[in-house]
Amino acid sequence: MTFHSVDPRADLPCLLCLHGGGTSAFIFNIQTRRLQRALAKHFRFVFVDAPFECPAGPGVLPFFEGMGPYRRWIDENGSDQDKVRPLLRKTMAEDGGKFVGVLGFSQGARLALGLLREQEEKRPDAFYEFGFGVFVCGTYPPLGLSSALFPVTPTAQLESQYWERSHKDILNIPSIHVMGDKDPFLHKSRLLLQCSEPSSATVMQFNMGHHFPVPPADTQRLANRIIALHEGYQPELGIEQAESLELVKGQEQVQVTEISVQA
Repeated sequence: MTFHSVDPRADLPCLLCLHGGGTSAFIFNIQTRRLQRALAKHFRFVFVDAPFECPAGPGVLPFFEGMGPYRRWIDENGSDQDKVRPLLRKTMAEDGGKFVGVLGFSQGARLALGLLREQEEKRPDAFYEFGFGVFVCGTYPPLGLSSALFPVTPTAQLESQYWERSHKDILNIPSIHVMGDKDPFLHKSRLLLQCSEPSSATVMQFNMGHHFPVPPADTQRLANRIIALHEGYQPELGIEQAESLELVKGQEQVQVTEISVQA
């Protein structure tokens, strides 16, 4: 099932919206309402259901009780992972809009980063050309449109092997990584960040858990960053505090821009 934030006939650029594991397009539509309002004059949000049913994800119950079926982007056995490609192709083709970016939450952020990485590979079967990605409370590692590109159910050992195998395949497409300092999966978000070229990645860390920013000021800051990314420039930091975030990537140390936002 597909949901649209506004009339699909509206002449606005589109964001492909990929929900987290154990939720749905319907639930993601609700979870992003604040951000949709902040960006209503700039983008259409297009939501799509993942193909695989599963139990409700972390934090989904009891608020979204009875709003199943709940879905995920990962086929547990890996054999049907190729279903994702035709599903996304069909969604975008039927919408008919110009998709300029991809927005992913949690497991959806893994897929979003994987889509952008595949775009950079210039695959002959590519059907999209995004200008940027927004990864909110992302987990790790990235997911591709086929089980052959990225591991499907990584353990800590597989995560380490993934990084050793793919650390040279860094995402260069501009991106925003949104993190919550109270998110129990924060370490996963930081691992996902390591898959992006530091000079093209902006980090926004909020005083929150595993969800989208709630205070209106925080939502507007995120919306402003997305608008700026789409317009192709980085605005002055203003009241936000830019810091140097040091991450260890194997034997390397990298610097990225972090925007630490206090509630």
